[in-house]
Amino acid sequence: MYYSEQDRAPFSDTLFLSHKTMTEKALPILSSGHASPADRDQGLYPARWWHREGEKIVCDLCPRACALGENDRGFCFVRQNLGGEMALTTFGRSTGFCVDPIEKKPLNHFYPGSSVLSFGTAGCNLGCKFCQNWDISKSREIERLSGRAFPEEIAHVAAQLGCQSVAFTYNDPIIWSEYAIETSKACHARGVKTVAVTAGYITESARADFFEHIDAANIDLKAFTEEFYYRITLSHLQPVLDTLGWLKRETDVWFEITNLVIPQANDDDDEFQRMCDWILNEVGDKVPLHFSAFHPDFRMLDRGGTPPETLIRAREIALAAGLKYVYTGNVNDVRRQSTYCPSCGETLIERNWYQLGKYSLNGNRCQYCNTQVAGHFDQRPGDWGQKRLPVDMQSFLKQHSLPSSSSEQQKGSTSMQSDSTTSRIELSPEHHQRLLQKAAAVVVGTATRTVPAEIALEELETMVINGAFVSLKRQGQLRSCCGNFGQPLPLGQALHQAAIRAAKDDPRFLPISPSEIEQLDVEVWLLSDLELVEEQGLERLKAVQVGLHGLQIRADGRSGLLLPGVPLDHGWSEEEFLNQTCIKAGLPPTAWKDPGTTLLRYQGVSCKARLVEMLDAPLEKTAPQILSHREFAQYQQYIQSTIEALSLGQVPSYYCPQVSDANIQGVAVILIHGSSSEELVLSKWALKQSFPMQSTVFSMCQQLAQIIARKKLRPGEFQVKLVLATDPALHGPVEGLNLENFDSRNRSLLVIEGQKTGWFYQREESAAEIIARAQESLSLMQLETAQVASMATQSAVSRFEIVNRPRAELGTEIRPTGVAGTFYPADPESVETQLDELFRDEAEPQTWAAAMVPHAGWKYSGKIAAEVLQRIKLPSTIIVIGPKHTREGVEWAVAPHKVWQLPNGNLEADVTLARRLAEEIPGLELDAAAHRSEHAIEVELPLIKRLAPGSHVVGIAIGGGNLQQCDDFAAGLARVIEQLHEPPLLLISSDMNHFATDAENRRLDQLALEKMDALAPDGLLETVRAQHISMCGVLPAVIVMKTLQKMGKLSQVERVGYATSGDVTGDRSRVVGYAGLLIN
Repeated sequence: MYYSEQDRAPFSDTLFLSHKTMTEKALPILSSGHASPADRDQGLYPARWWHREGEKIVCDLCPRACALGENDRGFCFVRQNLGGEMALTTFGRSTGFCVDPIEKKPLNHFYPGSSVLSFGTAGCNLGCKFCQNWDISKSREIERLSGRAFPEEIAHVAAQLGCQSVAFTYNDPIIWSEYAIETSKACHARGVKTVAVTAGYITESARADFFEHIDAANIDLKAFTEEFYYRITLSHLQPVLDTLGWLKRETDVWFEITNLVIPQANDDDDEFQRMCDWILNEVGDKVPLHFSAFHPDFRMLDRGGTPPETLIRAREIALAAGLKYVYTGNVNDVRRQSTYCPSCGETLIERNWYQLGKYSLNGNRCQYCNTQVAGHFDQRPGDWGQKRLPVDMQSFLKQHSLPSSSSEQQKGSTSMQSDSTTSRIELSPEHHQRLLQKAAAVVVGTATRTVPAEIALEELETMVINGAFVSLKRQGQLRSCCGNFGQPLPLGQALHQAAIRAAKDDPRFLPISPSEIEQLDVEVWLLSDLELVEEQGLERLKAVQVGLHGLQIRADGRSGLLLPGVPLDHGWSEEEFLNQTCIKAGLPPTAWKDPGTTLLRYQGVSCKARLVEMLDAPLEKTAPQILSHREFAQYQQYIQSTIEALSLGQVPSYYCPQVSDANIQGVAVILIHGSSSEELVLSKWALKQSFPMQSTVFSMCQQLAQIIARKKLRPGEFQVKLVLATDPALHGPVEGLNLENFDSRNRSLLVIEGQKTGWFYQREESAAEIIARAQESLSLMQLETAQVASMATQSAVSRFEIVNRPRAELGTEIRPTGVAGTFYPADPESVETQLDELFRDEAEPQTWAAAMVPHAGWKYSGKIAAEVLQRIKLPSTIIVIGPKHTREGVEWAVAPHKVWQLPNGNLEADVTLARRLAEEIPGLELDAAAHRSEHAIEVELPLIKRLAPGSHVVGIAIGGGNLQQCDDFAAGLARVIEQLHEPPLLLISSDMNHFATDAENRRLDQLALEKMDALAPDGLLETVRAQHISMCGVLPAVIVMKTLQKMGKLSQVERVGYATSGDVTGDRSRVVGYAGLLIN
C-alpha cells in the first residue's frame, strides 16, 4: 500500500478550466463593442481590457492577469477566450432580482431609507473561503442564471418600482463590468443611480472606465494583512488599497468600507488599529466604516460567529483613531448601527437593522448644531423600511412593457410567458425519436470530442419553448442533468445547448466519459406553461401537482429547479417536492412557505431511451493510450535518468524531447528500492481538471531526488515505475455499485469519502475485489455516500494502491483551548463572571443517566446548558459525545489527552477509559487532530468544572455514520460501561435545527424532540433525515439513546428548556434552535 501526499498547490482551486463554447459554434464576437442579438441572448458580449500575448490573450481587468488559450475561462469563470478574443459570458443573465433597503448593501450615508433594485450574476475574481454568497460567486452553474434582463429592462423596472438606485451585488460586478456599465448608462438616462458592492480588486487601467459610471460603492476591505488576502482570499491586499486611495483622490464616487471580522483570522486589535490609521491618513475621517459579523459558511466552518464584543472593540478602536462614522453590522445593535453627529454627539439617524427610526437631519446637516454630515441625503428619508421584494423580471416586464423606442435594443428578447410558449407541447412518437437521436448524437460528440452526427428536427427546429433539459442516468442513478429555463428559445438551439452541457458542464458531476456511454439512458424534457404561483404559505401545496408540474424557487439571489419527473422517480409528496426544490437552491427546506420566495411552476413533456440505441454508428469502447508503448518506455527511462542526475547534483534535461507532452488527469511515479523492495510514491490526480504531464512529472522527479539524497541511495539501487491516467468516469456510490463490465486491465479505480481518497489498480482482479480492498484500506464509514470513479490507465506495474486519509494523532498530554474567546470568554475573570450569571438560579441535583445540552456560544445557549447540568449529580466520569464540525482528524475520534486546559483552570480527562473505548468500539480512534478546533465539547467544560471540578471528562467527536454504525458504537459503549464500577454520565452535545425562520425552526425541532420523548432513537434519525432537520448532534443522540436501550436504562426523557438564537438577537428570520434534556 502506498501512502502519498497528493501534490496540491496553494492555489489548486484556481486553475483555469478549458471548455468549448457553450454553443459549440463560431461566435461573431465583434471588437467594436456590439454583440449580435443571438449572442446577447446567450449571455455573450465582447469584453474590454485585454491584450494578446503570443497564442494567448491576457485579461487586464483585474490584477490576476489570467492568460487564456482558446476556449479557456479565467479564474472568475465568466470571461472566456472565444475565437482569440475576450468575451463576457453572463451579459444580461442574473441569479435573480430583489428590492432591498439601501442600508443592506451596506450604505448608511447614501439616501437613507431608499430602495435599491439589487442583482448579481455568477463567478468571482477572489477565492474567499468564507464567502457568504458562495453558491453564486463560486458557481460555475451558468444554468442558474435563469433570470434574463438586459440593461434597458433593468433600468425600466427600477424606475417603475420607484427604486432610487440599482445595486450590482451578490457577486463582484468588476468581473462583469461591461454588463454593469451598460446598465449604469441605461439607469442614468432614467434618473436612477447605481451602486457597486465590490472588493475593489481591479487594475489601474480599468478603474476609471468602471467607476466613471458608478454613483456609490461599498468596498469590502477584507483584512489588513497580505497573509490574510493571500491565504484566505487567494488575492492580494495592495490593489484594494490602491483602489480606495484612488477613489478618494480621483473621483466623486461616494463610498463606504466594510470589514468582515472573522474570529482567529483578522480580529486582532493591532490589525484594527493599523487599518483605521491607514483609512484616516489615506481616505480621511469622513468615510463610513462598517465592522460586520462573520457567520460560518462555504469552506470556513471551523469556527463560530463573531462575538459582538469583538465588533464593539473594533468600533471603539476606529473611533479613537479619529474616524467619525463607524458602525457594527450583522448583529442586533441599535446603538452602534445609528448615526451620530460628529460635533454635538446627538443621534441623527436611528437604525434597528434596516428600519429607520429617529431622523434628525436637515438635508445633510445636523438639526441640533448645523454640522455638515458626510454623504448624500434627501431632505426627507425614504420609507422603504426593511422589506425585501423579490422581482420576477420577465413577469414584471410583461405587465409593464418597455416603451416602443427600446424595441430595437430588445430585439430577440421574449417574455417567458409569451403567448408563443404557453400552449401545451404535443409530440408524436416520431418527434420523440428525433429528439432523442439529436440529444444522443450531441452528447456522444461532446464526450468523444468528435463532430456529432447531423439529426434534422425539421418542423421542431424553430418551435419556441420555455426550456429544454437533457438528463443522463446510469443504472437509474442521475449522472448529469443540464438545460435552460425561463428564456424562450427555438427548440433546436435549446436542445443542442442542453445536450452539450449535460455531457460536460454539470458542476455536480464529472464530464461524461466515452467509456460509460453504453451504460447511460438519455431523457429529453421540453418545458412550457411557465407561470408564477400566486398562492402563499401552505396554500402553495394545493397549487402543485406531482406528475404534472415542475418547480423553480427563487430567494435571496438563489434559484433551484426540479423537473416534473423528479418527484415521481423518488416517490415524493407535494410537500417533499417543494422541500427538495428549496434544497436544490441552497435554501432551508421549508423556505417555500416564506412570503419572500418566488415560486414558479411549469409543465413539460419528456421522452427517454437507452442512449446507444439512438446512435447510428458503433462506439469505440477503449480510450486511446496517452503515449505509445515506445514513448511510454522512453519516458520512464527519462524519469529514471533525471532522478539520478538530480540526486547527484548534475544538471538534468528538463523535458523529454522524444515524447510529446499531454494533458493528463492522473500520474504516479513509483520508486522501488532494489535491496529492500521498499516503495516510495508521489502521485497527483484531478478529476475535473487536466494538467501538463511533463512539467508535473519533472516536479515529482525533483521531490524524489531529495528523498533519495536523504536516504543516501545511489544510482542503480532503485528503479522507477510510471503510471499515467486520463478520461475520468464517475460510477456512483460504493453501496449498490455495479461494475460487472469494468475493464480492470485498462482502467484504475478511485474511491473518495470526505478527506479519504484511494487510487487502486489491479490488472488481474475484478472490480468487486478491488472495491472490497478499497473499503478495508480506507476504513470507509458511509458506503451510501462514498463515491467511485475510474480513469483510463497506462501503468508499468500490474498493481498499485495509493491511499490518502487523515492520520490519527496522539497530540500532547494537555489539550489547549481551541475556541476560548469566540464561543466563550478567554480570560479567567470574564469566564467566572459569566458562569456566575449562568448558574444564578439554584436547582436540586438528581441522578440521571444521560442528558443533552446545546453547544452554541454561551450568549445563545449557555443558560440552557447550565440549567441542565446543575440538575444532575455529576459522577466522577463524564463522557461527552458531540458532532465533528471541522474537517480535521479522523471520522470518529476520542480525545487522547490527559488534561483539558481551560481559562478557569484545568479539567482532568481519563486516558485509560479513552483507550478502552477505542479498543471496544469499531471505527473509534484516539485522535487529537479532530479535537484541536472542535467546539462542541469544549464549550461545556467550564460549566462542568464549575459544578464538578474533580470529575474526569472523556470527549468523543462523531463525524458521519448510519444507523447500523450507531448501533455498533452503542454496543461497544455499553460493554465498556457495564465493566465500570460507577456508570459515567453520557452527555450529548447538540444544537437543533439551523437557519430556518423562528416559527419553522420550532416546528422542525418539535418533530425531533417528540421522537426523543418517545424513546425512539431509530425514529429520531429517520425523522431528522426525512424532514431535513439540521440537528448537528443527531448521531451522538442516537448513540447515547441506543446505549441506554442496550443497558435497559432508557425509560424517561424530561425537557428542561428550549430557545432559539432569535430570542437573543431579535432577528427571527434565520435562527438556530437549542434544547436541553435529561434522560433516564
